[in-house]
This record gives sequence, C-alpha cells and structure tokens, in this order.
Amino acid sequence: MSEKEQPRLSGALAQKVVDTIAPTINRHVNIMNAHGIIIASSDASRVGTLHEGSVEAIRRNEAIRVTQADETAGTQPGVNLPLALNERLCGVVGVTGAPHEVEPLADLIALTVQLLFAQEREHSRSARRAAEARDLISALLAGRVAAEVVDRNLEAHGLRGPVQLELWLPRDGRDPLLEQAAAEGLRTSWVSLFGAHWRLRASADDAAGQPAKPSDRFLGGADAFDAGALLAQAEMMRTLVARPALLPQRAHREIWNQDIAVAVARTPARSLAYLAAPARALNQEQAKTLLVVAAASAMSQAAEALHIHRNTLVQRLERIGQVTGADIRQANESLRLQHAVYARIALDEMQIF
Repeated sequence: MSEKEQPRLSGALAQKVVDTIAPTINRHVNIMNAHGIIIASSDASRVGTLHEGSVEAIRRNEAIRVTQADETAGTQPGVNLPLALNERLCGVVGVTGAPHEVEPLADLIALTVQLLFAQEREHSRSARRAAEARDLISALLAGRVAAEVVDRNLEAHGLRGPVQLELWLPRDGRDPLLEQAAAEGLRTSWVSLFGAHWRLRASADDAAGQPAKPSDRFLGGADAFDAGALLAQAEMMRTLVARPALLPQRAHREIWNQDIAVAVARTPARSLAYLAAPARALNQEQAKTLLVVAAASAMSQAAEALHIHRNTLVQRLERIGQVTGADIRQANESLRLQHAVYARIALDEMQIF
C-alpha cells in the first residue's frame, strides 16, 4: 500500500472484531466506514445503514459523546470514536452506554481493529510475495522463459545484483525454516516444486539462514550476475533433483564433485549400468576413499578426513587399483572411476552422500 493510498476497512475483519468483543463487554457495538455506513454490528439488521453519529465524528475527526437518548433521531447514549489506520481516518467505532464507561472500551476496540488490520495486510502481502516467488522460480525451472523476462521478475521482487538459487531436500518436511518469510530485496520464501524446496536470495543476504541438519540435502548455486547464468544454474539443479541420491548431504559436501554429479545425472538411465561397470568391484569404504582422495589437496589431508593413518590410506589405494585394474595415480583413470562410483550412487547401489 502506498503512502497516498486510502486504507479501507474490511467488513469481514470488522465483523470479526464485533463478534469477538460485543458479547464480552455486553454492549452494542457498531463499526462504520469512512462514509458513516455501518459495515459491522452486533445488530445485523443495521449493517449497510447510515450511522448519523459517526458522520459527525468523521467530519470533526474527534470523539462524539452522546449522553442522552434521542428516540426521534434514533440515537442511544454512547461514544463514536474516529478510527485511524496508517495515520489516516478510515472509519468510526461506536459503543452504546454511558460515555464515561464505554469510551475506554471504544479505545480498546479501535486498537484491536488497528492490530488486526496490520496483521491482515501483512498476511495478504506475504501471500502475494509467495505467489510471486512461485511464479519466478517456476519460470526458472521450466527453462522456457526469456532472460529479459527473468530480469524483470527479479527487479519486481526487489532482487538486484548477484543472486543465488538454493535447493533443499529436508529430512523433516515440518522444519520451521521452511516457514521463513520472504524479505523484500533479500530473499523469496521457500517454494515446493519438482520434489524439492527452492529459494532465491541475494548473495549479500547474510541473515538468510541455511539448513543446519547435516543429513539434509542442500545445494546453493554460485552467484549469478545475470539471468542467463541463473537459468543455466536452474537447469543444472533441476537435473540433480531428478536423481536426489546424487545431491550431497551437508555433512559430505566437501567430497562431492558437482561437475561429475551433473554429468552422471544427465546420463540416460539405460547407460548408467555401463557407466558404473568400472566400480562394480569396489565396496562402500573403498569408493568413499577414492572420492576423499580426489577432493583432498594432499594425502595427509585425505588420511585425516578418513581418520586413518597415511600408510593405511596407501594400502587402501593399492587395493582399489588391484580390484579395479585402474591406476588412480593417472588423472584420467581416477576420473573414470569416480564417474563409475557416482553412477552406482545414482542407481542406489551406494549411499555415500
């Protein structure tokens, strides 16, 4: 809502307030709009009629206290209190009874309306932002949208500069982080699509909050500085989601190779068994050792990551060479064997990540 936009009371919200409060205070309550028309009342027959006392309260923008009944005019003792939302006059709260008794009640009702109005407005805004996020992320994952359209949608969502696409497969579908609200200019809400949860966030959003559970499969894309890079990132990540076993748990992210995972995920299902053949003789411990060594910068680092002595690691590597016939000291043979391990993971024959 812009600063100049006139706030409008929802009749449903106003009636909700009346139905909640009127029985408790045992008083007749009316809520009028900015034109003096009753939009909510403890007397349903009066809804839609003109409330004369509220017209005067609106005109003078001050509380009108009626101390005596006027049967000719159809008025009862009570208070008509102007109601302001966002510092703008938008209606009147009327409560029958001795003014000195009911004026505090009218103040309370006005405050309740203000709080509920702000809550309803925020809920509507959140729902709109969630719908926008779903449309934007859907367009990215579908991959059938022009880059300039993506740029416009990002701009409309307030996401400027480098952004990241994130995907998450939580172990617990009720994780509270899934309910984290969007923050304009920083991040979208989480959106469930293609069997995963997705979010876009500005790279500078340090408060975004990432899944903390080591067993959750989570992947954050690299910084994308334009829509083309973001579309390419989305295509790659959707490819991985189709084979979730290839997505890393946070605890195993260090040994995971994105390029190999994507290449294997794009391999036709009928070819996976052929691709996996070179690693058929490896057990799980040997396969993990191979991947840890491939990711490490030195043998000592790999041994430390595996919690074994360096000599034990050397013996394991020799055994891997014996059972596979591959010389993993050669980069091309090591890479071929890694692809084979990833293929076995994709076939659910191993659970390493």
